[in-house]
Amino acid sequence: MEMLQTQYHLEVYENSFENDASFSIQSSTPISSLSIGDYFNHRTIDTWHNSPNTETEVFQIKEIEHIFWTIENSHIGHKIMVCLKIVPRKW
Repeated sequence: MEMLQTQYHLEVYENSFENDASFSIQSSTPISSLSIGDYFNHRTIDTWHNSPNTETEVFQIKEIEHIFWTIENSHIGHKIMVCLKIVPRKW
């Protein structure tokens, strides 16, 4: 069995997976662990449809999906799809 390289993808959605991703990246190395309930800092990315008010709100991960595929003789793909919701910031 031939060992194929893996491509890693992260797609971040607002409120639902029904819309286009607001942010996405591709990497040749694994993406760090993400968990439901984690806060997602949006300030360094300028592609949001509805950004939280940074003084009173924050994005929180509400749902995560993983998708895997193989392109024969090419690579393996691993996509993490993250869905965010806006929640009140707790100081």
